[in-house]
Amino acid sequence: MRTGEGTCEEGTSLEASLPEESVIIISDDEGEVSALGNSVLLIEEAAEESFAQEKRKLEVLDDELAITYSKKGHVLPHARYDCTLHPFMRVENETEVPMEQNASFCSECYCYLCDKPASECSSWTCTSSCHCNAHNKSKYWKELRDTALAGVLTMFQLDLTEIDTELREGGNQLQHFLSELSQVQQKYREGAIMTRESTAKCFCACHRDKRKSSCYSCTMAHVPVPVHNYMPVYQLVTEYLNRAENQHPKTAAVMLLGAAREILLERILTNPFPLPDTNSNVKEATASLMSRIVSTLQRHLVLADYPRNLYEKFIMFFQSIPLPPHCYNFVNSMNVIRWDNCFLTSVLAGQNLAGTRTLKGKRENLCEALPVVQSRVQRLEGDLCYRQLVRYLRAVKCPDPTGLDYLKQKIAFYSCKFGDFPGAAIFLLQTKGMLCPLAKRLTPAQFELYLTMLHTKSCLPGNELVAGEVWIPCKGPPLKTGALLRTAIRILHCNTALLREPKCWSTLVRIWSTCDSVSEDGQLIPRTIPEPDKSYQLMVMDMSCSILDELQRQFNAFLPPPFHKPNGVAAELIVIVQAIVRFMMTAALPLPPMLELVFAFGFNIWALALLFQTMIPMRDLLLAFITSIDKELHDNEQQVLNTLDARGASYVSNLISVFLPHGLEPVRLFGLHMIDILLKNTANYTWISNVGNNLKNIVCNVEPQSFIFNNMQKQQLLSKLEGLTAENGFASPPSRLNEGISLTDGLNNFEVKYDTTWLSLMAEQEILVEISSMM
Repeated sequence: MRTGEGTCEEGTSLEASLPEESVIIISDDEGEVSALGNSVLLIEEAAEESFAQEKRKLEVLDDELAITYSKKGHVLPHARYDCTLHPFMRVENETEVPMEQNASFCSECYCYLCDKPASECSSWTCTSSCHCNAHNKSKYWKELRDTALAGVLTMFQLDLTEIDTELREGGNQLQHFLSELSQVQQKYREGAIMTRESTAKCFCACHRDKRKSSCYSCTMAHVPVPVHNYMPVYQLVTEYLNRAENQHPKTAAVMLLGAAREILLERILTNPFPLPDTNSNVKEATASLMSRIVSTLQRHLVLADYPRNLYEKFIMFFQSIPLPPHCYNFVNSMNVIRWDNCFLTSVLAGQNLAGTRTLKGKRENLCEALPVVQSRVQRLEGDLCYRQLVRYLRAVKCPDPTGLDYLKQKIAFYSCKFGDFPGAAIFLLQTKGMLCPLAKRLTPAQFELYLTMLHTKSCLPGNELVAGEVWIPCKGPPLKTGALLRTAIRILHCNTALLREPKCWSTLVRIWSTCDSVSEDGQLIPRTIPEPDKSYQLMVMDMSCSILDELQRQFNAFLPPPFHKPNGVAAELIVIVQAIVRFMMTAALPLPPMLELVFAFGFNIWALALLFQTMIPMRDLLLAFITSIDKELHDNEQQVLNTLDARGASYVSNLISVFLPHGLEPVRLFGLHMIDILLKNTANYTWISNVGNNLKNIVCNVEPQSFIFNNMQKQQLLSKLEGLTAENGFASPPSRLNEGISLTDGLNNFEVKYDTTWLSLMAEQEILVEISSMM
C-alpha cells in the first residue's frame, strides 16, 4: 500500500520498484469480508490475465490511496473444517466413518484434535475415532480436544482459557508423578513374601526347650506370607509433597489435589500381622499424608489470591473425592471462606465482635481450622492490619484451642501496634477466652517490653516481641492515672516467677524513671522526678501498704488524691519502693544480685535514699542487701564503671552521698568501696576529679554534730577525696590490716571484704563491736 505522497526515483517505473515477493493488499474499505471459519481469511480468486492487467494499471481509489500491485495469496495452515478447497460437513459426534468429503484435505489442513497436519494424523479415518469429522462447533469434539490439550488438568473442570503457565506446570508435574506412583502402587498391591520373624523376633517356648516339634504360634511366625508394605508409596508421596510446597501456589494446588485423589482412592489391603512402622500401614500413612496436604492447601487458599472461579473449582474437586472411613475428619476441611465473605468482613470491620450469626434459624460461629487461622494472622500481619487482626482473634473459634490460645497471646502486642494501650493493659490480665491469662506466661523480658510500650505510648518495629534499640510512637489514648501501676503490680502477683525475679523489680523502677514519651529518633529518655518533701514521702509510704494489699486481691484498687497530679508520679514511685521492701522481706537469703536495682533509680537518688531509710528498722535485711550489691560491685567492676561513665560526675556524686552518711557502718563502707574503685581508675576517666570535688563540698558543708564519721575518719575520707582530684590518683599507705574486715550476715553466712587501710585502729574496733552486736 502506498499513499499519494509516496514517489519513486526518477526513471524508475512502479513495476520495477516493487519487490519480487509482494504482500497481498486488497483495500482498506470496511466492507464485509466473507469467512468460512475462524482459522482462515479468503481472498477472491482471479485469473492470471486479470492479475497481469491489474499489474499494468494504476487505479486511483481516492486522493491518498491507490492499488499499485496485487498477487494471488498463499493458503495458510488451517483446520480441516475451514478448508476452502474441500467442502466440510459438520455433524455432532460421528466417529465411525468419514462424512462425505471430510476425509479429503489439502496440504495445509490440520487435525482439530491432534494439532498435526492431516497427513500425519494416525486417526484421520480410523473407525471409532474418526478425526476428520472433528470441528469446533461440536461439544463432543471440543471436550476431546480440551482433554488432549489440558491433560490431567481436565479433572479440575478447567477451561482452556483458565489454564496458564503455572497451572500447566502443575499438570506436567502431576502427570509425571502419577506415572511413577502407578508403578510403586502396583508393587504394594502385589505384596512381598516375608515371615513374621522378619519384623519381630520369635520368643516361643519351643526355641528355649529345643523341642523337635514346634508349637502353633511358632509355626505361624515362620510361615512365609504375602505382606503389603505401604512405606515405598509413603516415601514417594512425601518427596513429591516436598517439591510441591516450594512451587507457585497455583502449581502447588494442582499437585497437592491430584496427589490427594490418588492416595485416597488406594485400596486398603490387610496384612496377616502388623508392621512395626506406622507409615507401612495404608490407613495411618494416608491419614498422615492427608493432614499435610490439607494443611498446605488451607494456607494457599488464604494466602494466595486465586481467582474466584479457580478457587471454587479447587474446593469442588476436593469435595468430589470419595473419602474412606479413616479420613472422614477431612470432609469439611477445604471449606475455607474467602476474604470477601460477608461474615468474615463483618468481623474484620468491627460490625460483628462476637463472631456469631444466625443463618436459616441456626446459630453459627466463625470457626476455622488452625492452619487457616495461622495464615490469616500471617496475612493481616504482613498488611499491617493490626486492628482487624485483634478483632479476628477475639472472635474466631478453632478446633485446636491450644494453638489458638498461643496466637491470642499477641493480642496485647497487636493492640499496642495500633495505639489501643488501655485495651492492651486489660488483655494482659484478661481470663475470658484464654486457657491461661497472659500475665502468668510473661517472661521478665516480655514484662519489661509491655510496660515500656504502655508507659511511653510506643511500640516495637516489626511483628515480633523482641527488644530493639528504636521505639516507634503510636497515636492513641494514654492509660488513666494509676492504671499502669495497677497493671504492673497485678502482673507480678499473678506471675510468681516474675514476683521472685529481681530484674522485674529493677524494670519497674526503671520504667518510672523514664519519660512517658520517646525522643524523635525513637530513644527512651531518662526522667528526673522532683523530690517531694519528707512529710509527703512518709504519708504516701503509710498509704502504700493498704494499696499493695488491695492490689494483691484485685485490680481496681483505690488510689487516694496524693496519687494524682502534680506529684502522682512521685507517689507511684514511693509505692514501688515499698513493694520492693516487701519483696526483699519475703525473698530467701542470701538475696540475689541487686546492684541493677540500685542503678535503675537513675537520677531519682531521693527514691534510692528512701529505700535505705525504709530498711533501717530491718538491719538484717539491710545488711543482706548491702552484702549482695557489694559482691556484685566487686565481681563486675568494669561494668559498673561503664554505667557510671555514661551517667556523669553529678550522678556518681549523688549516688555515693547516699551511702557515706548512712547510720549503719556497712552501708558507709559500700560508699567507701565505690571511692576506692574510682581511685584506681582516675587516670582512665576525666570526670572522676569532678566527683572528688563534689564529695569534698558535701563533706565540708555537713555540720559536725550531724556527721557520722569522727574527726580522724573525716580526715581520712578527705584524703581519699583529694586523691580523686589528684593527677595520678591517691595511694594508701601500707597497713597491717590489709586483709580487711569480714561482714557476716547471720542468715546467709556470706562474707564481703572492705579495704580499711584508711581507718585508724580505734575505728576498726568500733566496727567489729557493731558487727558482733548484729550477729
